[in-house]
Amino acid sequence: MEICLNLGCGNKRLKNYLGMDRFPCGGADFIGDIMYIPVKTSTVSKILLDNVIEHIFDIPALMRELYRICRNNAIITIRTPHFTSLSSWIDPTHIHHLSYFSIEHFTKKHVSHYTGKGFEIVDRKLSFGGLWNLVGKLIFMISPKEYEKRWCFIFRAGTLTFKIKIKK
Repeated sequence: MEICLNLGCGNKRLKNYLGMDRFPCGGADFIGDIMYIPVKTSTVSKILLDNVIEHIFDIPALMRELYRICRNNAIITIRTPHFTSLSSWIDPTHIHHLSYFSIEHFTKKHVSHYTGKGFEIVDRKLSFGGLWNLVGKLIFMISPKEYEKRWCFIFRAGTLTFKIKIKK
């Protein structure tokens, strides 16, 4: 049996996913803190965090919990506003403002002592809106690092999407 979780689901109910949120809402099958997910170790095959991670105080602890509940080759999809997006700053409940490279941190061996291990980024995307931001998209396509270092506040990005595979 495949277990798929939509964590921080809000009112968004997804087919074949169990919804979990800390507040009673239309998409939630159960209520709780996503830092303590009430499922057995190594049982989950897919997780979605759609505009959730930026609200989490302790992201390394969340990554440890996700690793704990995921089985080998599970896929975690994370969507969050890029740190240059107005969406990242307009919501006063956002604690973190993430970069194209932020989740890469959890794939590094030298931090595995506090994050767990076995995270592999299999895909990541950065969206751009509007005609003017096509210039930013072009710079980004040439060099994501150069874009974030020099150009991102001129040509602002939209949404980051990460797909992470669990390796146990």
